[in-house]
Amino acid sequence: MSMATTSVIYVISDDPRLGEQVEQAVGDLFSVERLASFDALERLGPGYCTVCPAVVAHLTKKTVNGFPAKELLQKLGQLERIAPVITIGDENLTKEVTGQANGAGRVNFPAAFRPEQLRQAVAELSPVEWELAELFHYRPHAVLRGGHRQWVTFTPSVFEMVEELRVAAAHDVSLLLIGETGAGKTFLARTIHEISPRAGKRFLTVACGALPPDLIESELFGYVKGAFTGADTDKPGKFAAVDDGTLLLDEIDVLAPEHQAKLLRVIETGEYEPVGSNETAFSRARLIVASNSDLHQLVEQGKFRRDLFYRLNMLSFFIPPLRDRPYDIDYLARKFAVEQSRSLCVRLRGIDPAFMAALHNYHWPGNVRELENIIRRAVLYCRDGILRVSDLPSMMRPAPRENGGEGLPEISVRWTLDKRLEDAERRILEEALRRNGYRRQDTARELGISRITLYHKMKKYGLMGNHRDEVSAVLE
Repeated sequence: MSMATTSVIYVISDDPRLGEQVEQAVGDLFSVERLASFDALERLGPGYCTVCPAVVAHLTKKTVNGFPAKELLQKLGQLERIAPVITIGDENLTKEVTGQANGAGRVNFPAAFRPEQLRQAVAELSPVEWELAELFHYRPHAVLRGGHRQWVTFTPSVFEMVEELRVAAAHDVSLLLIGETGAGKTFLARTIHEISPRAGKRFLTVACGALPPDLIESELFGYVKGAFTGADTDKPGKFAAVDDGTLLLDEIDVLAPEHQAKLLRVIETGEYEPVGSNETAFSRARLIVASNSDLHQLVEQGKFRRDLFYRLNMLSFFIPPLRDRPYDIDYLARKFAVEQSRSLCVRLRGIDPAFMAALHNYHWPGNVRELENIIRRAVLYCRDGILRVSDLPSMMRPAPRENGGEGLPEISVRWTLDKRLEDAERRILEEALRRNGYRRQDTARELGISRITLYHKMKKYGLMGNHRDEVSAVLE
């Protein structure tokens, strides 16, 4: 059974042999789960996180849960907004109830079906989900799988980070996530929470950048009655509200120095005082902090406390921008297309290759968040079930041919093999330099190369100018 994705084909049957047949047909690409009860399908309702390429319903004279076949099919018809339905049963019974079915695209098989027939039916009914499953099956990837979500990357240079995050998530330590706006820090933080021992506890987020400076302290630590005008009652802060769950502090770089000092104290001792109180409280929360700025530069500029930076930087993780993760675009585009088609009740029959090429040719200033919004727009405007370039915003569409010919020009994907390899090497170098405080000797030792080789590669990828202050000492 393939466990690479959360895509599950549900088999409604009290006969375990049918589940085995479905497993034989599609088990290399999808997980297969047999449900003895029709009621269990309620988990496939709106908001359920698992992608479901198909529901296989076993129809017999006395079907599961006592539903007559006709009534069962009517109920399954409601599910076709979520997943295609494949019915399997007695040939005469199938013909009898097929006429009552309103769902377009439903496939009906007799009990003596061949596995390859079922496989072909799933591929045709759910082509985008099928392509998504094949990505997992054939392309190397790394996954952090939580209870309700998973963070996936197909970018080789990020694989090591995923394994390090897996280890760090299992221990009660504070983490720092660094990445551009929209790169997926909040989603990753939630995934880390879900794979941690605190998975069953609360997860709260504080968007520090959205709060006025004079409210941040009371938001984090709470206040007592009479602490200031308008404080009519005691109010717990986020550290108290999250209890022993996980607290994400986003945009930590905006915190004032006095707030940074109090945060450092909480990280090191767990102690803090609510605003207006002389009583010391104790936090049991697990802390994840995130920033879209280079904290090392802020330290050098005197805008971020050095001791807090060193405390957080021990377990810091850099999420590359989407433009540096071309393989992830293939996965994310299909993932969002599947999710949005379910949400908007739009049945997708495929994605035009030119559509995917246009995604690769775009520079993604808004990162993953922008991609999700653009895919949502494309699914919304999709007219024939195929996502095409015409469904994209005008800024992403290629210009018409100069010769006045009809149609769109060929779109060449800019990510050649050489470019991808160079990009991966550059990011590996940059991450290693950051981990080693931009010390060339330590970085070269970690990478297993000489200092001279490291020096030339830094020049090649323009890393000298980006970190001139940090590396000047080791280059002299």
